[in-house]
Amino acid sequence: MNITDLLLSLDPTLQLHSESEWSGGEESKLYSAFNSGGIECETGEFLYAFVRLLKPEWVLETGTHYATGASYMGMALKDNGKGKLDTVEFSRHVHERAVERIHRMGLQSHVNLYCKDVKDFDPGEKKYKLILLDTEPQTRFAEIIKFYDYLEEGGFIFIHDLHRHLGQEVKDNPDHPNQPYWPWGEIPGEINGLVKYEKIRPFHFATPRGLTGLYKTHPSDYKWI
Repeated sequence: MNITDLLLSLDPTLQLHSESEWSGGEESKLYSAFNSGGIECETGEFLYAFVRLLKPEWVLETGTHYATGASYMGMALKDNGKGKLDTVEFSRHVHERAVERIHRMGLQSHVNLYCKDVKDFDPGEKKYKLILLDTEPQTRFAEIIKFYDYLEEGGFIFIHDLHRHLGQEVKDNPDHPNQPYWPWGEIPGEINGLVKYEKIRPFHFATPRGLTGLYKTHPSDYKWI
């Protein structure tokens, strides 16, 4: 039984759909999803394996939605036998459904669910080895800046729904004339600086909804000439 089948067996309210119901392109037929708002199942399986590999003490997710990502990562933490996930959702109704799902999965000891705006979330003294950003597109560049100092050196940030063009391919959208690069907005100078000076290194996965990664460099990384 793979991890997606396990989640389906634990929560009878989950239904498996073809990603092609929501994403265009022939490749989307090869992917699955539980709903249109969360991560694809294949992305969830990747994050499950990634958490199993990293063995983190702390993971952060913004945009809990119905706890699809939290279920995959929470199950990985449970299988690791260590670590906790902080996941933040601003909608009370959505948060309550997520709480119910996490309890059905038996993951409440590994997943902390917060109902608040991400900009008001304070990690305190925590350092995260993995961060998944999956809130509204227009807030996620700001979230990279907000949580950069809370990311361990050698840690990773993943931004869901973001393709390799980073939302910068269309500057002038006629439907949103006063919002350049809608809905993502222009990449902030702080992020450009982090990339320029190799504090973070971007990489990309060509999933139907898009998945961009950022690696926070570690002092012991090999220095390439």
